[in-house]
Amino acid sequence: MTPLRYTLRPRLLLLAVSASLMTMSVTDVVAQPLAAAAVVAPEEGAAVRIAVEAYFQAADSGSADKVRSVFWPTGRVEGVSQGRFLSWSADEFATRHFRGQPRTGTDMTRTIEWSDVSGTGAVVRVKVSVGPAATYWDYFILHKVGGQWKIGVKAFANPEALG
Repeated sequence: MTPLRYTLRPRLLLLAVSASLMTMSVTDVVAQPLAAAAVVAPEEGAAVRIAVEAYFQAADSGSADKVRSVFWPTGRVEGVSQGRFLSWSADEFATRHFRGQPRTGTDMTRTIEWSDVSGTGAVVRVKVSVGPAATYWDYFILHKVGGQWKIGVKAFANPEALG
């Protein structure tokens, strides 16, 4: 018989999550997001979109400093590329991918497909099309602190990850 290698902590976490899920009803799960979405002021949705568009502008500038500025200091960028899960701090991501060369001559379009704002948190899905053949998605999780929206997490998804 193979010895169990689990520690007590993950089992307790699983038990706690399971117990909390068992106390929720279907109406809790369905009704909460709808109720939260109904009370968001239109200007908050616009402010979230402006924060995401600031990321687009920073990325297009090629400036690592501008990219860093749209993330919270603890921001992360994560996704799957060539079959590997990648996870960088926003600082690492900016340093790796933005070296001062502005984006020019690409046929890239970005479309904010939807956003969901609840209090001081928001999620935004962006469709990124590069030419007619490649489509990617970016998911941004933003937080509002001190009246300012910034990115906490950028998660990317792409078609090659499915293969």
